[in-house]
Amino acid sequence: MLKPEIEIFIGYDNRLFYDALTSLISSKDQYKVLGGLENGDNVLEQLKLNQADVILIELEFPNKKSIEYLKTLNTEFPDRKVLLIAPICHNGNTSIVIETGICGFILKKCNREDLFNAIEHVVEGKKYYCSNITQHILKEYHNLKERDKQLLSHRETQILQKLVNGNSNKKIAFELTISESTVKTHRKNLMSKVGAYNLLTLVRYACRNNLIEHGRDTFCLSCPYK
Repeated sequence: MLKPEIEIFIGYDNRLFYDALTSLISSKDQYKVLGGLENGDNVLEQLKLNQADVILIELEFPNKKSIEYLKTLNTEFPDRKVLLIAPICHNGNTSIVIETGICGFILKKCNREDLFNAIEHVVEGKKYYCSNITQHILKEYHNLKERDKQLLSHRETQILQKLVNGNSNKKIAFELTISESTVKTHRKNLMSKVGAYNLLTLVRYACRNNLIEHGRDTFCLSCPYK
């Protein structure tokens, strides 16, 4: 059950959009718009003077500058709930926007039910992403997995599989009919490509990216990536 009168402050890029949001939100008795200002330092200063429950940020388009702005909001006002309304993100930056610490993210093309659901969820301490944002996150995740799979050559994948299953460099060289020094070179390249600093991190990388079909039970009895 929401407490009577949830207080909302709006940071905006578009004044007309702010006026529309204010009118829409104010139509609900349990919500009170404390006001709004154009995004930037003026919003940060004003938030120090009020106790808004929700900081609703309307952006024309999330870019590097606005992402830093969202990070600042979450750092300076960790007890407030930041809800973002923006067009769809592009170039794989949806996850980057979410990692700023915002509590909710909906698109400008969403309807009023999405807006009120988002406000209700973030006030209750829950995360809320509209269905389009969720699909976009899944797409980015899938693309990342595919990129990781394509990162390694066929030979490197072969060696990775054998390393994960406990084979020595000498044994791998014998089974693949290559020199031991070649195995060591491939192993060094593998670790450099995936950012691993020892065999254990290489094993974890292989498991998390589904680059091996077996062998997990031997190393990770409670592995969440099974």
